[in-house]
Amino acid sequence: MKKLLAVGVLGLSITGCTSIQIKNSEGFQPQSVKQICVINNPKVIIAGFDDSIVRSFARYNINARIYPENSKPALCETTMSYTALRTWDVVTYMSYAKFTLMKEGRIVSEAEFRLKGKGGFALNKWRSTDTKIDELVDQIVGPQVVK
Repeated sequence: MKKLLAVGVLGLSITGCTSIQIKNSEGFQPQSVKQICVINNPKVIIAGFDDSIVRSFARYNINARIYPENSKPALCETTMSYTALRTWDVVTYMSYAKFTLMKEGRIVSEAEFRLKGKGGFALNKWRSTDTKIDELVDQIVGPQVVK
């Protein structure tokens, strides 16, 4: 009985701790996006975060380029700003991220990744930043064939 209870508690601690929410504005067609200009957020201090964003969008043949903070790239149809937080529990890990996509000065999509309770006892909180960013990008771009 104790083993069953322990397995149940472990199972609950591993699942149900991640929340991904997506809000696409009406008429936004993520399949039409071919290029995204990502505005760097120097307050995000998660190693390799920008590279992960570029790599993740590339899986959908979307060219993401990083631009300096306060940039206003003129030739970008879609721009993206972001924020992310890391938390410490033995090692640091990403516990929160939000991507905001804009077209023609208006928000067309917002995606938010959150570890409920900063992950608590869940072992999946230590998954790589790449994996967590992939989940966000997958939700933004929608169900397509990943190449």
